[in-house]
Formats: sequence, structure tokens, C-alpha cells
Amino acid sequence: MSRALDPETIAALNRVDSAAAYQEISEALAGTSEGLLEIEILSHLLFPQPGQFVLRDGRAVGVSKLGLVQAFLFARKQLRDHLDGATLQPDEAVFALTAVILLFDPEYLTAANVRKRLLQARLSSATSGDVRGLLQGEFCFVDTLLTSRLHRHTKSPTLWSHRRWLVTVQASRGGGIDFSVDVLKAVRDVVFVAGERHPRNYYAWCHARFLLASWGAGAASGQGREELRSAVFDWCRKHHTDISGWSFLWFLLDLQRDAEDDEEEGEGARERGPNEVFSRVLDLARWTGQAGESVWWFVRTVAASGLVSDGLIEGFLGARSELLGKVKDPVDQAVLRAAGEWFDTHRRRDGRSTAVGDRGC
Repeated sequence: MSRALDPETIAALNRVDSAAAYQEISEALAGTSEGLLEIEILSHLLFPQPGQFVLRDGRAVGVSKLGLVQAFLFARKQLRDHLDGATLQPDEAVFALTAVILLFDPEYLTAANVRKRLLQARLSSATSGDVRGLLQGEFCFVDTLLTSRLHRHTKSPTLWSHRRWLVTVQASRGGGIDFSVDVLKAVRDVVFVAGERHPRNYYAWCHARFLLASWGAGAASGQGREELRSAVFDWCRKHHTDISGWSFLWFLLDLQRDAEDDEEEGEGARERGPNEVFSRVLDLARWTGQAGESVWWFVRTVAASGLVSDGLIEGFLGARSELLGKVKDPVDQAVLRAAGEWFDTHRRRDGRSTAVGDRGC
């Protein structure tokens, strides 16, 4: 949501009951304790009744932009008074205040830090059974903001940092991280959706790397790795211009290679992994007949890495030459030439690429 206000909205601000707007919007946000909401900020002209600030349809919630501005101003003042000691609020009220503030401004660091302190205080005295519920409620809240149709929220470093903190707290409290449940679910339900809402979402895919690097390839079964790899490939195929998704798929293949080296699974695992993925991506490049920079970045990187067979490398070189003779766009031609030059420069035959930063976002 843009924070820019049109003249009509500015003129209407004085006609809005800020306390009523805050109450209605905060009550809607309380629904995140029961699961993810899909929130969208709407023009106040779409609300049929005067003084109405929220529209609901199941888990979909429309929030009036005008009402949210007033609710934010009200919540910010209440939070400041609480932090200054002028008026002390109970924990539930402070959670509600910070929820409204973060809905309006995802980079309001004070609100995020206040939520951390309150949650830590509750966790310190909670039973093991209550810990899971407390963490799950906060995950639902932050994931709602990260996956809703809120353009600034899906790529908010403050919100992604907050989710990363929650993951580390979950692990430190003894809950552990189950690869098949926590990692796969987070990548599918949060990272994929945020990546669709905001293409080339650096922060979302870095969060996926955080999950994989901390608990991923070494802790997951072979089946779990294949399931994740398949899901990521399907996402990349549907969003083939998104370099961040392809970069994560390469990271996943390279991370799997490290795990297979440790497990001594050998060529059998490699046949099921990088060779299969590379072959399918190469078929995609041939089928589209286009020299999309993101796809060819992935193809030339994997080809040079030593992860795939010599036969597939020859297939890559042949497909590149064939396509280079067909495309007419100078940009496409430049992409294909650059892919070949990069491959020639960085190709290694010992299974390791000479390129620097292959695992970057």
C-alpha cells in the first residue's frame, strides 16, 4: 500500500472516528490467531456504509485506506503513551496496537521490537503446551502480512527479520524444526506466495535459504529434498522470468550436492537431481524459443558447475547455438552469447564452479 494520500482522502480524514476505525480494524486482525488472512487495502469509496472500515468474505479482508490511516494515528499515539509510561496497556491491547501499526507501516521497527519483547516475556513463563500456541499465533500474524496483497509488506526486511527471529526462537525453545512440516510448508505457503506478490523478492528467497542452510539438506530425507526441489522447479517454470526463484533452485541443487557428498550417495542421487532438473529446464528453453535471461542464467550456471553429465552439457551448447541462429532480437542474442562466454570462463570438470557468489540471492 502506498502511503501517499490523495486530496480527497486528506479532506475526509477529519470526518473519520479514529477510535472506531482502530477498533474495527484491530478486531479484524485478531482473526490471524485462527489462520492466515488475505488482506487488501481498498479505497474508502468501496465501502457501502458510512463509518465502515472492514469488508470480509471468509478469510479475505478488505480494509479502508482512509480508516487505516486514522487507526494508525490512533494506535501510534496509544503505543507512545504506553512506552512513555503515561498510560499502561495490558499485553493484549499492546499486541493489537502494534498489529495495526505494522499493517500500515511494515518498517515501524519499534512496533516489531515491542512484539518481540512481549512474546519473550510470555514464553518465559509459558508451559511447553502454551509455547507452540504462542509461536503459532505470531507466525500466523506475520505470515498474513507477508503473503497478503500488500506490496510493501511482501518485501519488508523488518517483517522477514521478524519471521527469521521466530524460527530461531522456535528452535531454541526445544520445538525443533521438522523439515517436511516447517521448511516445506514455509517455502510453499509463504515464500512462494510472497514471490508471486512481489517478483524477484530478494528477502523472501533469502528466508528460504536461511531455512535450508540451517536445517535443510543435511537434516532432510532424500524424499524431502526431492519434494522441495520439485515444488521449486514447478514455481520457477510458472514464473520463468523471476531470477530469484532460479537462483534459489540453483542454491538447492548445490546444497544437495554437499549433502550427497557427505552421505556418499554417488551418481544415483545425481541422476535423480541436477541432471533431471537441468534436462527439464533445457527443454523449457527449447520449447519457449526465447532467450530469457533468467532461464539462461540458470542453465549456464548449472552447466559450468560440474553437476550434470557431459551429454547434457553438449545438449546445452547445441540448444544455445540453435537458438542463437533463430532469435532476431539483439537483446536475446546478447543473452545467449553471454551465456556461452560465461560457461567457457567458469566451467570446471571437478564438480565445482569457479564462479564467485553462486549461492547469493
